Amino acid sequence: MIARPRPRPVLARTVALTALVGLLLTGCAPGGAASEGSGAPSEPIRIGAVSSLTGPAPFPEVPGAAQAVFDEVNAAGGIDGRPIKFISEDDGADPAQAAQAGRRLVDEEGVVAMVGSASLVECSANAALYAQRGVLSVMGTGIEASCFTSPSIAPVNAGTFNGYESLLYFAKDQLEAERICPVILKSEGLTEPYLALLDEWQQTTGVEFAHIDTSVNLGDDPTPAILAVKDAACDAVVLNPTEPEGVAFMKAVQQQGILEQADWLMLTNVYTEAAIEALGAQGTIGNVYANSEFLPFTSDDPEVAAWRGTLDAADVPITSLSEGGYVSARIIVEVLEGIDGEITRESVAAALHAAGEIEQPLMGMPYVFDDGDAHNPNRASMMVQATADGWVPVGDWVEVP
Repeated sequence: MIARPRPRPVLARTVALTALVGLLLTGCAPGGAASEGSGAPSEPIRIGAVSSLTGPAPFPEVPGAAQAVFDEVNAAGGIDGRPIKFISEDDGADPAQAAQAGRRLVDEEGVVAMVGSASLVECSANAALYAQRGVLSVMGTGIEASCFTSPSIAPVNAGTFNGYESLLYFAKDQLEAERICPVILKSEGLTEPYLALLDEWQQTTGVEFAHIDTSVNLGDDPTPAILAVKDAACDAVVLNPTEPEGVAFMKAVQQQGILEQADWLMLTNVYTEAAIEALGAQGTIGNVYANSEFLPFTSDDPEVAAWRGTLDAADVPITSLSEGGYVSARIIVEVLEGIDGEITRESVAAALHAAGEIEQPLMGMPYVFDDGDAHNPNRASMMVQATADGWVPVGDWVEVP
């Protein structure tokens, strides 16, 4: 853990009264306007986020959870008396909009770090900018492969591909499936990395998939893919849907009469209270599983209760994804509190790189943001099963090698 800052010596009162009055009136540092990261007690610490708040797969709860944490910190006096100003931008899942938002936050707002972002396109749009400007991003939900291959971005979540791989290991090792069938719902820029992952996994484990399907686009009728799964006699089907796609897929599975043929494993997007209600209403629970990239929010762990309290008070949706926003904000707050001196873009980056392993109780692995060229510190998921009593945690953490 990062040490708390040492008490600072009291400054000698040598400032002339007229100068002091001028500072109070203008809120400026001596010599002109307050600079980025000046450390003046009244100057806010600017932190940014670029997220897909709108678009085909919005994630507003992720930066929303980060905002809830910062609001609590500000209500308790901020960081050494300085409030955190969180500036959250919407990229609409559009790379050009993401790039514009990133430049605005970095060059105009002068943020000291990016925290709690969750986007379909932001990493590929802004990774180079962050590296050029020395800005580090403690991302709440990384999705693109480029989120995990940048020197300036380190998501707190396991990520789409690690999550999917953890489902494959769970099907093989804990469900003891013999005929595993990946079904990849096509998404621009993600299908090829999925196929590369499947090839590597087969080589690593020596397990050959009974069937691989990449024929379905998001929003398409999944019936042909489901019939192909039936014909292949799959006993574990691993999917990558959004929440509504996952619910709709399971309804089609039921209609085709193969609900009991296999276990159905889906990414953490489906691990929501809304999804379990929908699955229960349509009668498709029991052998449906999802991965939680953090300690399952349906567990009774005290740390989960603290997280729930923060989000409930801020009216932020309770989902596995919003845990990412919360965790990223908690990590940066700990780092900021450990900086003994001015809080600037440079000092924040130095503190993150020097922190080593940051233990976060909602994560299955310590968070590390070193000075390497790529970062994927969280490679652990815990599985949950859909039951009549809701999502129930199953087994222990599954760590991807």
